[in-house]
Amino acid sequence: MKKNEPAYERTEFIKIDESVDVFKLADKLMRRQPLILNFEGYDAIESNRIIVFLSGVIYALDGNVEVIRDRIMAFATKKDLKDKSLRKFINKYKE
Repeated sequence: MKKNEPAYERTEFIKIDESVDVFKLADKLMRRQPLILNFEGYDAIESNRIIVFLSGVIYALDGNVEVIRDRIMAFATKKDLKDKSLRKFINKYKE
């Protein structure tokens, strides 16, 4: 990850399934890597558990969760959410 790389360039897009390790996702957030997570087709109860856990992680990093569409969410620091590259993507696909 380059120091001044735009937020969108650093963003990882992940479709959540049984193989996803929530602690590895938390590690990525702690390294200030924005995540776009797609929970479509995944168990609602387990999705909520992941969302609650990662929401706590991103809150501790002075970040936010932003719903892009039903069951698709962005987890990023406030600075990254203000970055024009990531903001443009979110606004384009936000319902």
